[in-house]
Amino acid sequence: MKTINIRKPENFSFKACLQFLNRGYDECLYSVNKDSVTRLLRLSTGLVLINVSADESGLVVAYNCQQANQDEVVHCVTDWFDLNRGLSGFYALLKTHSQTKDFPNKYFGLRLIGIVDLFEALCWCVIGQQINLTFAHKIKTRLVHRYGDTKIVNGVIHYCFPTPQKLLNADREGLVAMQFSKQKINYIYNISEAFCSGELNRNELLKLTKPEQMDKLLAIKGIGPWTANYVSMKSLRDMTCIAYGDTGLSSALHAHFNTEKKPDKVTIDKIFKPFAGWESYLNFYLWRSLSD
Repeated sequence: MKTINIRKPENFSFKACLQFLNRGYDECLYSVNKDSVTRLLRLSTGLVLINVSADESGLVVAYNCQQANQDEVVHCVTDWFDLNRGLSGFYALLKTHSQTKDFPNKYFGLRLIGIVDLFEALCWCVIGQQINLTFAHKIKTRLVHRYGDTKIVNGVIHYCFPTPQKLLNADREGLVAMQFSKQKINYIYNISEAFCSGELNRNELLKLTKPEQMDKLLAIKGIGPWTANYVSMKSLRDMTCIAYGDTGLSSALHAHFNTEKKPDKVTIDKIFKPFAGWESYLNFYLWRSLSD
């Protein structure tokens, strides 16, 4: 067993991050216990099972694959927990507004937990369209168990999200049996084809400006503005995203800012304007407040 120590940044709480990861949904891609989280990574060298815990100095990442590239493991964990970002500026802004002044204490150290795999993030958005999160997780689990890569460690099966090629070749009737709608199946195929053809590639998208990224994403049928903003926030790590039209965001804005139950874009922009550069984090913390 090899271990890597990753120094924790200021304003970081592993406990808060674990609480977010362990919100009670039937998650199939990682497992959380009291003090750590375990998940299977797909790296350039193959599948690697990691366990992430914490000590006084930072995160401790344990893995048992001798061929794994240590730098690649560190990069994935750092990206997953958004460890390279300082939050002091965001917390200072939150404290200047009566509606959010308690957020830094209530959610101290919570990071914008990412979805490092852009393909997974996009498919997750399609899966979750117009259904509740509990049902969305059930459908994702069926998909992952059928088409995902696996690794058995100590008798336990661990899963990675399916590759674009696997889902491009997925049987339509099988997806219908998993309770995918015909429209969602077409969207999954479209997104899979875009990755397989090279039309979409996370590393290439990261080289573009935000408007260029959005144009590339929105050109794929099945990716709308909400999905593009969500994956920009969670995978491409753009901190200026707002999930317009999101039911959860609307509920949180109504609760904290006394807006209409479905605030319009003008109202939302007015609320987010003082948080320029931190829109994604404000959006994320507002989502988190719904679990209180």
